[in-house]
Amino acid sequence: MSARYSLALAALAFLPASGWSAQSASASALPVIQANSNRVPAGKLENGILTLSLELRQGDWYPEADSGPSIRVYAFGEEGKALQVPGPLVRVPQGIEIHLTLHNYLPVAAVLHGLHQHPGDPKAVVEVPSQETRELRFAVGAAGTYEYYATAGGGLDLGRPFRDDSQLAGAFIVDPPGKAAPDRVFVMSLWRSAPETETLRQKVPTLPHMIPVINGKSWPYTERLIYPAGEPVHWRWIHASGGGHPMHMHGSYFRVKSRGDGESDQVFAPEQQPTVATYRFSTGTTVTMDWTPPPGHWIFHCHFLPHVAPEMTVTNALADKFTMDHHGTHMAGLVLGITVPGNRPAVPAHGRTRKLRLLVRERPAGNGLPAGFGYQIEEGHRLIPEKVAAPGPLLLLERGRPVEINIVNQLRESTTVHWHAMELESYYDGVAGFGARGKEITPMIAPGSSFRVQFTPPRAGTFMYHAHLNDEMQIPGGLYAPLVVLEPGAKFDPVHDYIAMISRGGPGPIGGLFLLNGSSEPATLRWQIGQRYRLRLINIVAFDGGTFLLKGTEGQQQWRAVAKDGADLPPEQAVMQEARQIVHPGEIYDFEYQPTSAGILQLEFSNQLLQMKVTQQIDVR
Repeated sequence: MSARYSLALAALAFLPASGWSAQSASASALPVIQANSNRVPAGKLENGILTLSLELRQGDWYPEADSGPSIRVYAFGEEGKALQVPGPLVRVPQGIEIHLTLHNYLPVAAVLHGLHQHPGDPKAVVEVPSQETRELRFAVGAAGTYEYYATAGGGLDLGRPFRDDSQLAGAFIVDPPGKAAPDRVFVMSLWRSAPETETLRQKVPTLPHMIPVINGKSWPYTERLIYPAGEPVHWRWIHASGGGHPMHMHGSYFRVKSRGDGESDQVFAPEQQPTVATYRFSTGTTVTMDWTPPPGHWIFHCHFLPHVAPEMTVTNALADKFTMDHHGTHMAGLVLGITVPGNRPAVPAHGRTRKLRLLVRERPAGNGLPAGFGYQIEEGHRLIPEKVAAPGPLLLLERGRPVEINIVNQLRESTTVHWHAMELESYYDGVAGFGARGKEITPMIAPGSSFRVQFTPPRAGTFMYHAHLNDEMQIPGGLYAPLVVLEPGAKFDPVHDYIAMISRGGPGPIGGLFLLNGSSEPATLRWQIGQRYRLRLINIVAFDGGTFLLKGTEGQQQWRAVAKDGADLPPEQAVMQEARQIVHPGEIYDFEYQPTSAGILQLEFSNQLLQMKVTQQIDVR
């Protein structure tokens, strides 16, 4: 076991008795907390009034199997019914009044947020002392997606409770007048063994143990969804934990229709709705999205690698071990699995199939980096690069031209390769144990074996490819690289086409400096006045978002937005703007920039919390 996980487990030994529990449900002295799928609204709606009685109690929560290990936490429940994580779904049509009774049976006072008319004031809270009751009456207000939550005796981390009261949150949905459109509601929450901010600020080489869940369960115990191909689905998401979650959809794009802060909800105009493969949900935000599912087996997951790592599960922490193959996918936490029956239609293709080999190899220490892994491309008896490096080589493909890539694993451990934001068959998508083609399931690529991937890129844009097995070690270890798809007949011009890929220098997922294209001190670029340059910004850091900033001697620069996650922006979004962009793990942005005067430019990527940055100098003449 690595030192990282040994430290995390050692920290658990000092948790109070109210924290971890290996008891079965039958032996528990506390109520069993049920996972809430957010399908059934709470309370009784009659004559324009919702009558609802909520209790706050302590119970045993089972974030994995119902018969597995449990954690003792605080939870909401309807009076006379089971406690739930997340809390009972409050869902009513616009124009309704709520009569709410709150009973606090916890040993500490609770402060309730969000249980009022919306849009609302975040300072409008209700305190319910231990063993006391409060009654509230209010009109629900505007239609939208909102959140309610409580703090109860614990400290805050990244703005939210992180331990015993971390699961005191629920969805508050106000439907517009008339029949509500079919949708699903998902609440993400996260339990931590210790504050994350302290370890990040102090640059401790280990993170607190984390249990991230969707509607009360951690993958592979999250709900499995089945949808018909081509029929749009509507999802509402509530992010009830501290920090952020860059959520990534495999194999296709989704459209963001609204974004809120738990108190208000902003609906985007149709022409301003982002179409993305990865979108960050910040603390306390709500997001509604539309997705048209293509045939295949797909996952929607957080791209913060510790939030999807099996090492973070309850089972592995209590057993003092982790399983390399966690139910076939080597993932846990914030993951949804979706099955869409049928076969994905073929992409219109032209030309002969391009064939190459992708070699996955060990990488010796060098250039200030510890030993790790790397990719090499072999095509026509030519090896690129000549020596294994990180990041891996740029893979240039052509829109509409089929490609066949034989992935050859020369490591001493299994691996897979994910073609990030690429629209392809799920069998080739790189999720071992879940992707499928008929009865064939995507395999792990064992040491010494290979796997042949076939797809035809349907669009030109910026993408990447990276490992999707044992991600916390393999991606920071060097298994990541940029991928650019060009229009037929177009040539890649490295002088005017600049790829900025951000990673960390290791060891481990939160170790080392920020690297830009594999270097903490990249060589100066030479640009010319009046020339047009394309900047392709990619973040594949395991756990850190940051801000790209382009500035010069005359101050802040301007650039034009071009694309997000490989998809070209519509004219309404492809506009000039301040050359500043937050980019989180799994996100890709394209911008165009044209220098108008001579001088030194700086393209900087920085993270304020970590007090770290990496800078690309650009000499404009």
